[in-house]
Amino acid sequence: MVKAVQTIVATTALFVAACNMGSSDVKPTTETKSAATPEAKATNAAPANAPANVPATAKANAAVATAQPATGTQPAVATPQQQTYPLDAIKAVADDCTSPQVLLATAPKSVGPDYAWHVTRQAMLANQQFKVVNYMPTLPGEVYIGPYGYTDGAFALVARCSDGATCNRLAAMYKAIVRSSRPQVVCGTPIQGISSTPIGSFRWDADPKANLPRDGELQALCARLSACTIASDQSTPGDPFLDCQKAPAKFKTDCAKRYPCAEVIACAGK
Repeated sequence: MVKAVQTIVATTALFVAACNMGSSDVKPTTETKSAATPEAKATNAAPANAPANVPATAKANAAVATAQPATGTQPAVATPQQQTYPLDAIKAVADDCTSPQVLLATAPKSVGPDYAWHVTRQAMLANQQFKVVNYMPTLPGEVYIGPYGYTDGAFALVARCSDGATCNRLAAMYKAIVRSSRPQVVCGTPIQGISSTPIGSFRWDADPKANLPRDGELQALCARLSACTIASDQSTPGDPFLDCQKAPAKFKTDCAKRYPCAEVIACAGK
């Protein structure tokens, strides 16, 4: 892929958490539980909690379109069929909303402000039809992701888009890839309980390969295997991510370090 900025919790059982002690994360499943958020009324006003030092406006005349695959010199990580996810699993907002947000996941205070959000990172890496940017998005397909302070000292990972259609598709993708997640899309009104500005940054590199999991990052390795598996076949049963963490020896986790997803699947199937 072109070297440009691209696309891109609830506590689980103690047994699973213990499996993660060798990983850079302390939590195995999370980034996956979103607290209930009151339904927001659609509006074109920019949210009050837009990223700090980032323009809070979108191009009003930008055409609302389906997010398209990123193009570049590196192989695509997904086929066009893998880049479409059903919207019936989420509560969508109007496609023409110009200030949409998605509450992707939450994490407890114990993880700290530098939490790696491995699950989300690997979901985005397997779905580069979304372009992760470090500014307020102005075009369909662009997504800003940032961690915010949340209720009672917790943390929330929030995504922003220039149009409702992109955020709807992002939430649908996330719900499909992260099986235990409950992403929530809102339009206009800030998500209840989050801080007015981000508390840090979402770890994302312009080079897709730099986002691959490293040795010892069990959560990231399992998240990569799961994301590629489901992106390749959305009918995949169960929750491959949780299954991998519970019994990692049964999975070819070394395959998760390959790129693109087609190579991961080919390796894991051997």
